Amino acid sequence: MIQRLRHRDRSVPRFSAVDFQEALLNASKGMIRVKDPVTLLRIITRFIDRRMGVTHVGVLLYQQKYDSYVLIDSKGDGGTKIPVGYIRVPKQNVIVDFFVNAAQNGAFARREALVLSELEHMQNFEILVNKRENRVLQYDEVIRQMKYLRATMCIPSFYKKELIGILLLGEKLSAEPYHEDEIRLFVTLANDVAMAVKNAELITDLKKSYDKERMLFIQTSVALATAIDARDKYTHGHSERVSHYSLVIANELIEMGKIDFDPEFMETVQLSALLHDVGKIGIRDEILNKPAKLTVEEFEVMKTHVVIGANIVKPIKGLARLTDGILYHHERFDGKGYPFGIKGRDIPLIGRIVNAADSYDTMVTARAYKEAMPNDKAFEELRRCSGSQFDPEIIDAFVSAYENGRLNKRAYTGLEFARVH
Repeated sequence: MIQRLRHRDRSVPRFSAVDFQEALLNASKGMIRVKDPVTLLRIITRFIDRRMGVTHVGVLLYQQKYDSYVLIDSKGDGGTKIPVGYIRVPKQNVIVDFFVNAAQNGAFARREALVLSELEHMQNFEILVNKRENRVLQYDEVIRQMKYLRATMCIPSFYKKELIGILLLGEKLSAEPYHEDEIRLFVTLANDVAMAVKNAELITDLKKSYDKERMLFIQTSVALATAIDARDKYTHGHSERVSHYSLVIANELIEMGKIDFDPEFMETVQLSALLHDVGKIGIRDEILNKPAKLTVEEFEVMKTHVVIGANIVKPIKGLARLTDGILYHHERFDGKGYPFGIKGRDIPLIGRIVNAADSYDTMVTARAYKEAMPNDKAFEELRRCSGSQFDPEIIDAFVSAYENGRLNKRAYTGLEFARVH
């Protein structure tokens, strides 16, 4: 039998069913808020260690990468505590096999738990009644394994017929045997843990799926932006710079208290600005690369790039939400822009942000038909057109970022799409 601790309080009274149920209810409420399976199981072991009056508790969790049940956490004092990180129980282990077979075949009446003190009686039953020597040998090995794991009781955690993990309990501090109501409540806790673990795993899998899809459309965005720049020899790097300036403006609006920080909004600003000119893919080269100002007719063709761009991204999963910066970045605050001639704050915020960023980069970049404008002159022009072409709040934020030296800082605007704050 496992050596009992002498330095812990042995006067712990047996929990009543009501005590257990109240503690179990509180534990179950906490489980649903935990999204990481390992964190959840550590909370459970701490809960049992503090509330259930046992010498020690450990929990084994199946981990696919090891194809084994790994000891995730262990709580307790002195020699009874199981060393975490050293215990891996393979799927072929006799205790695992015992639980799985019992679940499939209903091999014993209370298949939900193995209690060390009961195994000898179960072994004698197999000898006297069933005459099954192989089962007798299996019980010998189960007893040996439980002693190795320092477990007075092993409780499986099943999700349907899938063994998720095993709860390992030492002796009770009161030195009393485990009573039937206590075992049932531990079994209930183990079943609740299984549900919570599967829920946490589902959330983790969904997050991984979301992150994978997010990276896919980010890479799509970068590829499209690169394709745009490759077609227009006068705007090499324009899309990335407009994306950077748009994030600078958005971040400044947050710092000024004009808008609340929202990581999804920041990502949308960045990607929408990166793809603001994607529709130029549909514009003829002789217009797109004309080394002079466009004629009225040619400009009308060029103006269609915003609608073309919006139509390109709409069908792409994950990119449809980016249309605000693409479709509206040539609308003017006074209503004299295109394609719809809307004005003021009827223009989506991202459209107003990209409008200012795009115009600034156009001014400070040399073209075949014009020289690059100095930064100071470009900001004077932005101020002059504030309230007519541009939203005054957007320009105030852009000027503030420039004057405070934040225009060229790219700590939060790399192509990894890091989120600010």
